[in-house]
Amino acid sequence: MAPKILVLTTEPLPLPGLPTTGAGMRAWSLGFGLRAANSGEVIIAFAADSVRGRDIPLGTVPGVETFERSRLDEFIAKHRPDAIVFQHWGVVGEMRRDPGCPVAIDLAGPHLLERRLWSSPDHEADLREKIQALARADFVTCSGAFQRHYFLPFLIQAGHNPRATLCPVIPFSLSPGLPEPAEDRECDTFVFSGMFLPWQDPEKTLRTLVSVLEEKERGKLLFIGGPHPAGDVSQGRFDALQEFLEGHPQVEMAGVMAFDDLLGRLRNCGAAVDLMPANAERELAFPTRTVTFLWAGLPVIHNNYDELAEPINRSKAGWTLDPDDMEGFSRVVTRLLSHHEDVRRRSENARDLVRKHYTWDKTIEPLAKWCEDPKLREGKTPMVVPVSVSVKGSGEPEGGNRPKKRRQDALQRPTRIPPPLTDTSRGPWYLQPIVFLLALPLCAVLVFLFGMAELVRVALRRA
Repeated sequence: MAPKILVLTTEPLPLPGLPTTGAGMRAWSLGFGLRAANSGEVIIAFAADSVRGRDIPLGTVPGVETFERSRLDEFIAKHRPDAIVFQHWGVVGEMRRDPGCPVAIDLAGPHLLERRLWSSPDHEADLREKIQALARADFVTCSGAFQRHYFLPFLIQAGHNPRATLCPVIPFSLSPGLPEPAEDRECDTFVFSGMFLPWQDPEKTLRTLVSVLEEKERGKLLFIGGPHPAGDVSQGRFDALQEFLEGHPQVEMAGVMAFDDLLGRLRNCGAAVDLMPANAERELAFPTRTVTFLWAGLPVIHNNYDELAEPINRSKAGWTLDPDDMEGFSRVVTRLLSHHEDVRRRSENARDLVRKHYTWDKTIEPLAKWCEDPKLREGKTPMVVPVSVSVKGSGEPEGGNRPKKRRQDALQRPTRIPPPLTDTSRGPWYLQPIVFLLALPLCAVLVFLFGMAELVRVALRRA
C-alpha cells in the first residue's frame, strides 16, 4: 500500500493571490517532487495564520490544505500519515504529542543563524528549540552542500548517529516544465526580487545599478518585494533605500506578489540582480530567488562566493562578481544595455542549467527513497549533550528565586557516571574516620617491611 505523506510549512504556498516566500516555495517543490516520484498520497499544508485575513484558494490545487498551529496534533491525527516532512524545524515544537509515525525535517537554510542576525532576544532558547526539534527527526535533508557541514554538528548533538550518512542534499528545485521567456522581453529591464531581511543587504548594488541607468538614460529596475508578509524583521533598516527607489523615475516598485504574477513579470525582464555582501548566512544559503530567476530564463548577476556561483560561472548562465566590485558590476550593466545578444545567449544557458540540475524530478530522490518505507531512527534519543543549564524555562521566576530543578522539556541530561569505589570523598561523612582507622595497621605493616628491606640492603653491602 502506498504511503501517505504530510508536507508541512509555516509560510504560504505559492497559490493564486498569496504572497511568494522562500519557505513556501521549498515546501511546494518537496511536495510536488514526491508526487513526481510516485511516493504515494502527498498532502501539502501550511499554517493558516500566515495569510490570516486573505481568501485562501485551496480548491485550485488538489491535496493542498491549511492547519492551525495550536491544533497541529489534531490535524496530524485526522490524516493519520505514514510520515511527516516538516519544512524546517520551527514548526516542530507545535507538535505536542508523538505523531505516531516517522518524521523528516528539511533544513533549507541556517534558520538559527537568521534568528541571531535579526536579534532574537533569547539565543539559548532558540538553540534549545532547534536541538529539541532535530532530536525528534528520523530523517533530515538540506538544500546545499555548503550548509550541510553547518548542520552536521547540530544533528550529532541531537543524538543522530555520526557513523550514518546524515543530511543528504536536495537543492532547491522547480517544475521540469520550464516557462518560455516572452518573445518581446524588455532586455533593458533588470529585476531584483526579495524581502527586506537583516542578513541580506542589496543597497549598494541597487544604488549603483540605478546610477548607471540614470547615467546612460535608458533601462529600468523592477523591484519585486519589500517587508516580509509576517512582519518587517529588518526593523526599518531599509526605509531609506525604499524611499530612494520609490522616488526614482527609472525604478518600478511592484511589492510582494503571488507566484503566477511574479513569473509573468520575470518572463518579460532581461537580467536579474542578486549581488550582496558576504556574511555567514549568505555564504551558506542556496538562494531560492536565484534558482527561480534561472528557471524563468533570466541570466543572473550573482555573488562569487556561494554554492551557486560555480555552476552559474561554469555554464555561463550569468555573471559572478565580488560584491565589493561595483566598478566591475557597472561595466556588466553598461554592456548589457547595448548588447542584448549577451542577455539572450545567457538566458538559454540559464534554462539549460536548471533543466539539467534543478528540477524537482531530478533532486527529490533522497527524500522519495526514505518515504517509500519511512522508519523510526534507530537509537533515537532526546539529546546527547545538554544545551545549557542557564536556559530559562517558560514561566520560571526571574532573579534569585528560580527553582533549583529546571525543566528540561524534551531534553534529558546525559547519564551520570558513578564515582570510583575508592573515592571516599563522595561517600557519607561518617565513613571517612572508619576508613582512616582501618588504614592505620596497613600503614604500620608497610613501614615495618620498608625498614626490614633497608636492614637487609645494609647487611649485604657490608658482606
